[in-house]
Amino acid sequence: MPFNRGMLMNVGFQEAMKADIYDCAIFHDIDLIPEDDRNDYSCPSSPRHMSTAVDTMKYKLGYKKLFGGVEAFWPEHYRKVNGFPNRYWGWGGEDDDLYVRIVEHSLTLTRPAHQIGRYTMLKHGHKKSDKNPDRHAQLQQSQTHLKTDGLSVLKYDVISSMEHPLYTMIGVKLGEKRWSLFG
Repeated sequence: MPFNRGMLMNVGFQEAMKADIYDCAIFHDIDLIPEDDRNDYSCPSSPRHMSTAVDTMKYKLGYKKLFGGVEAFWPEHYRKVNGFPNRYWGWGGEDDDLYVRIVEHSLTLTRPAHQIGRYTMLKHGHKKSDKNPDRHAQLQQSQTHLKTDGLSVLKYDVISSMEHPLYTMIGVKLGEKRWSLFG
């Protein structure tokens, strides 16, 4: 069964905001390890792309609009952009769609200096079957789904929740809705 990273990030945000009042939300891929402790895990006054130089990309920003891996938001900014899109099932597209949301809402994207935003990616394999074959076509239509896809329509059920000293593990059943390219 394909996963939905964007929807899971939205669930994490919603559940965290129910648990407490936070002034910063960090969205972090589990396979990225920071290399420089000067990369400040806090929220500046605008959305921040923290993982600007990843070893698997030869420590270069893959493309100008790249906004994936590790991101920081004020909660009000995350709500303003309607969070991650929920329509990307499988690997890829949701973080580029989030970039479009930031730009469309006239928020300024910031990044740390290249030598500070360095990360090592843990080795793992993306199965070809996990890739979202529609991600490029979906991304072309991202502007039309800003208000109708994201936090505002998030549906899920919490199946389990277990608190640990540094994190809470939440098991969820995601809403079954699948988005077509045309609606």
